[in-house]
Amino acid sequence: MFSPSTNKRSWGFRFSLADALALLVLAAATLTLHRNGNPLWWLSLFVGGHFFLFCNVFRVSRRRELTWAGLLLVNAGFWIFRNPLDWLHVVACQIPVSIAVIASEIRSSTYHGILADRINPKLDYFLNGDIP
Repeated sequence: MFSPSTNKRSWGFRFSLADALALLVLAAATLTLHRNGNPLWWLSLFVGGHFFLFCNVFRVSRRRELTWAGLLLVNAGFWIFRNPLDWLHVVACQIPVSIAVIASEIRSSTYHGILADRINPKLDYFLNGDIP
């Protein structure tokens, strides 16, 4: 019979072997793109860096991650439309979005990223499953 897994919730910074391997693959891909003269090499670094920041450091909710990703697509699409796509414009417009996403997550009652024990007074409720 199938029973749902009951993973214990955790908090704080997390890093695993899979994370290390993912960062190595990301670095290799970015370096390869850069060496091959691909003008979008910076995008893999930017997105990969945010993925690590959101998943491992601040442990941002999926909803907020998807919001960030959608706004990145709109941001990059705008700059592609304006021609040419320049990394400085995209990054300059996206950093405030990144800060807003992280600030919103830190203020939530489900925050369980780095320093959550000091920032979130409802952390114990979240860890016990009382807050979804």
